[in-house]
Order: sequence, then structure tokens, then C-alpha cells
Amino acid sequence: MTTKEKIVETALDLFSQRGYDGVSVRDIARAVGIRESSLYNHFPGKRAIFDAIVDLCLRQSERYYQENALPFRPGDDVSPFRGAGLDALQDLIERTTRYFFDDPWNSRFRRLLLLSQFSDQRCRDIYRALYRDKCIQVQAYIFSALMDAGELRREDPISAATAFHGVLFLLMHTCDTYEEARPFIRAHVEQFRRNHQLQGA
Repeated sequence: MTTKEKIVETALDLFSQRGYDGVSVRDIARAVGIRESSLYNHFPGKRAIFDAIVDLCLRQSERYYQENALPFRPGDDVSPFRGAGLDALQDLIERTTRYFFDDPWNSRFRRLLLLSQFSDQRCRDIYRALYRDKCIQVQAYIFSALMDAGELRREDPISAATAFHGVLFLLMHTCDTYEEARPFIRAHVEQFRRNHQLQGA
């Protein structure tokens, strides 16, 4: 691991424990084991370190979703969801949601944004964009495709996606592990499918 990579990982650790405003450049340098002046050879300041964390976590998230053939943004392939029986759907949702719990970078990144959203405008904007708005937009795109295919009852896809994601969002913030959240997620998926699927689909 390079010094620059160690700075990013150490900063993420500290930010996820204390929040963005609770950590100084000096704290990061001390935890890495370098002088504060040496840290500035790699980053011009704390915000640049934060930006590097955001970029890295976004790249890793996109790679995970692509490697698992899951839609990462509206317009991506949703064919795995078409015609999926309950077992296949449960597997798709499990692969989609457990990343938020199990990935060591994403779980710390989410905690960092959650802690910092009340004191830092950029953290709040990123938190809402990634963990609320983006999730609802992608889910609405999937639901819209399934409605067009006659597999879900026709309704407002944004409203359906908000209702679906709301439970997942709640579990992300009240369960410590995916295993704790898993039975609730599976029950939610089954109930949602029963309520929104067309008869005979």
C-alpha cells in the first residue's frame, strides 16, 4: 500500500468514527505515522482527502454492481429481474443490499456521511444523493421496466420505488449486520411482490 493509499484508508477510518469535522489533517498524519507537512505532498488538504474517498468508494460500488450484473444507474440492463421467480428475486435483492453491510469501504463511507450530514453540507448532499435518491431512481427504472413487461401492476414507479427502498433504508440504519437484516429484507421482498405483482404474472 502506498503512502497516499494509506492516507485515504486511515482518513476513512477516522472520519467514520468521529465525522468529517471531528478529524484534522494532523490527526490523519499522526495515525498514518507521517509528518503533517509530508501529508501535504500527497493532498492539498482535508477536503481533497475526502474527495479521494468519495471517488474511490463510487468506483468500487460501480465495479461491484457490474461484476454482479446488477443495474448501477438508470439505463443499465435489468433483464435479470424480468421473469424472476421469488427465489431468484430474493437472490438479486440480497446481492444488491448486502453490499451496503458487508463491503468494508462502503460501510465506513456510509457511517462517515451519516455522522457528518448535520455539520457538513457536502456530506449531506452526497449522503442523500447516493443512499436515497440514486437508490430510488434505479429501483424506479427497474419497476418501470417490469411494468412495461406486464410483470408488475401499473402505478407510479417513483412511489413504488420509494415504498420499496424505505424499508431497506431503515434496515441499513438499524441493523448491525446483513444477517440481522436478512429475514426482514426477505419478508419485505415477498410482501412487496405479492402486493404489486399482476395476477398470473
